[in-house]
Amino acid sequence: PLRRPLPERPYRQTRLGTLFHAWVEKRSGIVGAGTGLDDDGLWDDEDDAGASAADAAELQRLREIFERSEWAPLQPLEVETEIDFVTTRLDGRPHVVICKLDAVYRRGDRYEIVDWKTGRPPTTDAERRSRMVQLELYREAYHAKHGIPFDLIDVTLFYVGDDLVLRG
Repeated sequence: PLRRPLPERPYRQTRLGTLFHAWVEKRSGIVGAGTGLDDDGLWDDEDDAGASAADAAELQRLREIFERSEWAPLQPLEVETEIDFVTTRLDGRPHVVICKLDAVYRRGDRYEIVDWKTGRPPTTDAERRSRMVQLELYREAYHAKHGIPFDLIDVTLFYVGDDLVLRG
């Protein structure tokens, strides 16, 4: 029989990010829509079982920071939701964009898309702008799927390890 090779184990930061995202999803009590090869189930780990002691300690630190964050007491509307939408390229041709939203919250009449980041935050304005492009695509995707006006959709990056919030 033919066998398809499995992807290599992810780098430490990627693995920590995957474990953290899985923990936030589980904590919310909402099963996310859409799965992919980066889902932690691929590695057959239950939460952080199988993580090194250093990874487990860092994951615990990330959890503690999250528990002190402004999102800890809130219940998300959606977690780990995949949205595919078609946008028009500069040359006029259609282009399919696939977005995986980490979490969406409702705050009064506004919606907030939050992207959890476990890596290092941007150090330059150019890096910050580049990372915000991703969130603008998420905003466009959420608008396309739900018809919510753009001006009611906020986008936020939360660099958990640094306890840093960047809003779009």
